[in-house]
Amino acid sequence: MSHPMIDLGEVPDRRAAPATIPASRPPVPYRALLGALSVVMLALLAGAAYQAPPQQPTVIPARLGDTFTLDGDLMYVIGTGGVDSFDEVRDRVITTYRLPSVHVVSRTTVPVPGTVVNVQQAGSTVVVGYQLDATGGQATVAYPAGGGPMLWKRTARFVSASMADGIALLSDDDGDVAIDLATGRERWRVGRPAAGFLAESGAGLGYPDWLVAFSDAHLRSWDAHTGLPIASATVPSDHLDGMIWPVSSFLLINAGAGGFEGYHLPELRRLWHTPVDLRQSWMQTDCGSVICAFRQQRGMSVLDPADGHLLWDSDQWAYAEPLGPYLLATDGGEERASLSVLDPRTGRLFGDFGAWQGLGVAGDTGLIWGQRDVPGSYQVFYGRLDPTDRSVEVLGRADRVSGGCETGAEVMVCRLVDASVAVWRLR
Repeated sequence: MSHPMIDLGEVPDRRAAPATIPASRPPVPYRALLGALSVVMLALLAGAAYQAPPQQPTVIPARLGDTFTLDGDLMYVIGTGGVDSFDEVRDRVITTYRLPSVHVVSRTTVPVPGTVVNVQQAGSTVVVGYQLDATGGQATVAYPAGGGPMLWKRTARFVSASMADGIALLSDDDGDVAIDLATGRERWRVGRPAAGFLAESGAGLGYPDWLVAFSDAHLRSWDAHTGLPIASATVPSDHLDGMIWPVSSFLLINAGAGGFEGYHLPELRRLWHTPVDLRQSWMQTDCGSVICAFRQQRGMSVLDPADGHLLWDSDQWAYAEPLGPYLLATDGGEERASLSVLDPRTGRLFGDFGAWQGLGVAGDTGLIWGQRDVPGSYQVFYGRLDPTDRSVEVLGRADRVSGGCETGAEVMVCRLVDASVAVWRLR
């Protein structure tokens, strides 16, 4: 099936003005007309229904080096506090916003050195993970939301926080530990095997559901909310390399040249053995109805989770995400990361969205949010992409965008050319 590529065409030089203007009438508003025409042309070329742009974005002042991250219906804008240094402690102002209203929830000053790599506000506590040194070591601190004395500090990587359980899950060389959010007291700990692996896993996003460890042909699993043991099993093989890959509710164990063993989590029930050699691949955490393994540069293998057999293999795709009955794949090309729609069971290509890029799932609609950059400008068109027929519904245009757009909680957030952060509502 052939589908036309969507193209914005040439963008007119909006600085051009008419040579003469009759004195009997006011100047024609060329700037506004050309902007409107570019939107109309995009809609016509895309075969998409154009709607009037929504309200102007909410703009949050920011400086070069400041960053933002989305977490469900929260957004964190993280101030740099100066040039990153592992030796100098600087005040980082972390502002938490509620989306889509862009209402300020808290503004917390956190004195830390190094680069902030993870932030989460869980109730009245803000937890911050940051890099300790150039070797990748990390530490975690917690402060009251809105400011106040430090609640606690640990030299460990921040995994995630569970507000329902009142804990932050951290990981260090000795294992995973649950820390009380308010007091810093250790609730429970799962030790890391001396010659093995410990990993977090879960069937959804966010805080993990389970912890799983492998060592000396033995598997163990724990509840990541309580630290209580769930199951243990012996792997019936004497040639396992031992590396484990949690994939949704499955666990794959590297059997070396012999392939991989597949288990179901958390009860550690053995499902199958596959001879497919995936040692040079990494596993997608969740690939919907299939198991996706990606090679280091480009290429992927897709397994059937029912019995582990190879469904299909391709050297074309670099990454893929599930959406309903489809896989949305990108080829990883430098010039244009084409977003294509595949059949997850066969790898069949249904079509693509041209130069439109995916930004995230549009709720439970079966659609995705997408953006299309206008070459040679700082303009971005955004809309809803339908994988069923590869159609595009253009919602509007964002101006002065320098890049780094993300979507979540029915908003699109982008950095502008002046380093500020702009939030557009998508509904």
